Amino acid sequence: MTIPMSQLNDTPLWHDRERWYAATSFLERMFNNYGSELSEVTEYANELGKRIDAVSPFIQDNTASVCPLCPKVCCINVHGYYDHNDLTYIYALGLRPLRYKEGLNDTGPCQFLSRDGCGLERPVRPFRCNWYFCRRLTQQMEDGPARPYRQFVNRFQEVVNLRRLMLDEFSCRVNLLAPQEEGFASLYMKSVKS
Repeated sequence: MTIPMSQLNDTPLWHDRERWYAATSFLERMFNNYGSELSEVTEYANELGKRIDAVSPFIQDNTASVCPLCPKVCCINVHGYYDHNDLTYIYALGLRPLRYKEGLNDTGPCQFLSRDGCGLERPVRPFRCNWYFCRRLTQQMEDGPARPYRQFVNRFQEVVNLRRLMLDEFSCRVNLLAPQEEGFASLYMKSVKS
């Protein structure tokens, strides 16, 4: 069975527990049983975490100027859930998914939002959450000194490219291992179908 990773979309899984369980079970099994075969994926994930962390000061400086004055919270629950790609990254880091609170309104303030901003370290936040910038924040970044903004844009592109390499490598490795995991791969495929 070939697992086309293009089917791994950015749809949060949390609200569909069967798909969430299938995805997390599969990823845990793959990284536990095939760590050496997935070592390049792990290396990409570790480097990705470092690069995300490297852009954090620039983002923090700008959010500190914009976000406290904002009348509407754009950090809402629905953006704080991991999708399939986020889960792959989290498991590649040797971590496990966040524990989400039950029964929260998707449009309410994110459960990880505190008075001081996000309570999660930037490298382990969902990808969509990390890279969402409202118009005011984007304007703040663009209007600041040109050199730091250019560096940020270049680093952001590196992050996107590295994440794609990590996911492509995972796809390649999983497809090679799929014959050994036939039944489990089928369960996983149910989780990735929208």
